[in-house]
Amino acid sequence: MNIARIPALIAAICLSIYWGYVLIKLVRLARKIGKDPNALPRETVGQIMRILWYPDILALLASLWIFAIVKPGRVQAGLAHTLFAPFWQLGEGVEPHALLWQIIAALASILCILGTIATFICWRKMGRSWRIGIDPGEKLDLVCTGPYRYVRHPIYAIRMVMDVCAVLMAPCGIVLLTAAIDFLLLQIEARREERYMESKHGRIYADYKKSVGRFVPRAFVG
Repeated sequence: MNIARIPALIAAICLSIYWGYVLIKLVRLARKIGKDPNALPRETVGQIMRILWYPDILALLASLWIFAIVKPGRVQAGLAHTLFAPFWQLGEGVEPHALLWQIIAALASILCILGTIATFICWRKMGRSWRIGIDPGEKLDLVCTGPYRYVRHPIYAIRMVMDVCAVLMAPCGIVLLTAAIDFLLLQIEARREERYMESKHGRIYADYKKSVGRFVPRAFVG
């Protein structure tokens, strides 16, 4: 394997572990609570979002694996070249750009691994309140300890960092597109979940929102 593709392989492994464990959690939690943990949300907007979201995640995973393991010479022309060619091959000065990307990718690899580990910590803290979508008829416990003392959506914040890392680790058009879609949908979903939680917990959640940042601790943004 080309050593320059190792970061892409790390990204593919990290995100595959992430989503593989999501599937395991869905099955385990469904057995505990006696219902699907909202993989298909019980409201229309969430259902529509999943029509785009789930295929996008599959495409992101597939593109990371393809970028990591397919030999560069196999993708030489046409749309496939545009989608999978490293960014530095689309412009002038190949070697300097390639070296810069490799240095950045090495740092992103560390962040991606740490993000995967941190996500497991957040999942554990969520316990039985973890869901993958909204059910308007369900009232979940408000988790505000551990990482949730500092940010309202630590799992989403970490995944957005991992999306950015994925682009740096596998710098090509298709990874940029699919990671950007996931990043945008996370922004939308976080706000939708906040409206849902405030409708269920009222003033308690409103006060929590005022004291805790959405994706970044309040102390960092003033």
